[in-house]
Parts: sequence; structure tokens; C-alpha cells
Amino acid sequence: MNLNAAVLAIGGSAAPGDVVKSLTGGRPALAADGHALVLYDDAAAAVRDVAGYLRPRGMTMVRFGLHVGGTPQGEERLTGPVVAAATRLADLAGPGRLRVSADAAGTLGDTVPLDPAGDGSYEMRKR
Repeated sequence: MNLNAAVLAIGGSAAPGDVVKSLTGGRPALAADGHALVLYDDAAAAVRDVAGYLRPRGMTMVRFGLHVGGTPQGEERLTGPVVAAATRLADLAGPGRLRVSADAAGTLGDTVPLDPAGDGSYEMRKR
């Protein structure tokens, strides 16, 4: 994984494994705290995957958090600052929403409509 790798954390789901199976563009993993993760080579791929998941699901409690940075550490369960930031963002996201760190937003540019969340992060605008 490169230094601009994207970590997508999944929260708010009783069956995160089912959510992961619906996301097709990344590599599944687990965080040390138990959050389901999906690793991507870039943030744009993660956003496309999440948008594709949310589009047909108007009502869902699943929450997503996305951060970019260095390679997570660990073999079976991943740790590190990128994982911690992504899981925190997933916990802060609204139901059916994607919360994106400022670092991830910077790599996306104007390609994704984002609204400031008031804490330095952003939420993807509902379409």
C-alpha cells in the first residue's frame, strides 16, 4: 500500500461483514478495535464504492469514515493513526453518511460534493 492509501471504516452496522461484501473496490481488513475496514489505493475509489452502496439504500444506519495516509500496521488486525482516524470518523458520521478527513478531502479536490462538518472533517453531500 502506498503513502496515499485510503482506509474506509464501517460503523453503525450490526452486520459489517455484509457491508464489506457489498463494497467491491477495496481489500477487506479489521481494525484492532473490531471495526470493519476496507483498504483502497486512493480516496476517490473509496468514495465511489460508498456512493454505490448508499445509492439504493435510502434508509440505513451504516456509517462510514475515510482517512488517507501511511500504511496501517498489523497482520490480522490493523492499527495506526490512519486506522484510528478512519474509525473515529465512522463513529462521528451520521447514519447513511460518509465522514471524510481533511486530508482525504484534499486528495478528492472538487470531484465529490462535501459539506464541512464543523470539526475539520467533511460529510459527503447526499445526492
